[in-house]
Amino acid sequence: MMFYWVWIAASTAILVPFGIASLRGWSAPWAVTTSARVATARGAASFVLYVSCLTPAVLGLAGVPSDDLLALRIAAGPLLVLCALGVVIGASIADRRGARRGT
Repeated sequence: MMFYWVWIAASTAILVPFGIASLRGWSAPWAVTTSARVATARGAASFVLYVSCLTPAVLGLAGVPSDDLLALRIAAGPLLVLCALGVVIGASIADRRGARRGT
């Protein structure tokens, strides 16, 4: 039970500030400079990861057995992570194509 609360607190402390900073276009000085499109995609992906982190913990705290809502656990776990990865990769590829064309 305590693990769920720690998981929620850690994911909130890490992913929410990163997502807000990325959506606002902020980045660390050591980070590779990218376009605003890629930074926005990273922020959106951060919030998708945040939802995928929260769903199993919230279901565990609600007392939902692991057999019930198995489809939701599968969709919230690996599928949302892959979706977030696809958003970031798609934005990066589009940014590189645009840079190569000179736009």
